[in-house]
Amino acid sequence: MFSAAASSFDEWSAIAETSFVPLRVRPPAAGTAGFRGEIVGRGLDTRLGLSRIAADPCRMTRAGSVDDAPDTLFLSIQRRGAVRVAQAGRVARAVAGEAVLYRSRERLSLECEASTSCLTLQVTGECAGLDEAAVSAGLARTIPGSIPALRVLAATADTLEQTVDGLDAVSAARMSSAVLQMLDALLGSLGGTETPPTGPVALAATMQRFVLENLTDPGMSVDTIARRFGVSGRYVTRVFAEAGQPPPATFLRDERLRRAAHLLGREHRPTVAAVAARCGFADTTTFTRAFRRRYGVAPGAWARPGEPPVVSA
Repeated sequence: MFSAAASSFDEWSAIAETSFVPLRVRPPAAGTAGFRGEIVGRGLDTRLGLSRIAADPCRMTRAGSVDDAPDTLFLSIQRRGAVRVAQAGRVARAVAGEAVLYRSRERLSLECEASTSCLTLQVTGECAGLDEAAVSAGLARTIPGSIPALRVLAATADTLEQTVDGLDAVSAARMSSAVLQMLDALLGSLGGTETPPTGPVALAATMQRFVLENLTDPGMSVDTIARRFGVSGRYVTRVFAEAGQPPPATFLRDERLRRAAHLLGREHRPTVAAVAARCGFADTTTFTRAFRRRYGVAPGAWARPGEPPVVSA
């Protein structure tokens, strides 16, 4: 058994490097007065370990891939709080009862949004015999607590974590094999669920599609996008930038105005107030000001018969 406790971010970084995965630990974006973290780990054999981890809000990052580092997989089963994981071009957020998979060798970002507690399965990748395609597809995906395979695995891991100290080596190895088979079954069961897009271009396109599908909502904003995808507003902005797209707020405004111009160009066009509402503007005044700034004319003067629209340079 291994146990360690930290009362600072630096101490938590040191503990992570020796017992978990080398990570840089920083305060959360909102800041915090102090920090406490604790890990209690138990190994079944050379393939599998179980760790109960508790930590105050923090951000943990691994800057890049390390090819010569051990390839270790981590399945974090949340017990309290929420954790956000970014890896392999995907972002997942897991709350109590849910799980998320990540690995040691690849670039990694972990964020504990509040005081969290989790039971983590630590699997030596080279020895696990897991399907690599299923592992890659499962990285940084929220695994719902309603999935039967996760419920069976979580219950087994809970029991093992409490009883492993009493197992002899042969029994522990058999239990390890059983858990790895359960993990393999869990990853295989995820094949029928939607796979989140990979890379900034695909993720930005998915975010843009979400915006277009909800363009009439006056509450649509960068924060709305962030909540929908379980990331921060800053991360949404970065995804758009890395995909070569305009900032998300600019995309939202331009799409609203483009739709407004289309509606106003119809032969039987709606009223200006109706167009404003159908394009997600909170009020007619805001819509009129934005439309004039973009197109150089008021909405009511747009594409009137005999008068072509005047578009500003």
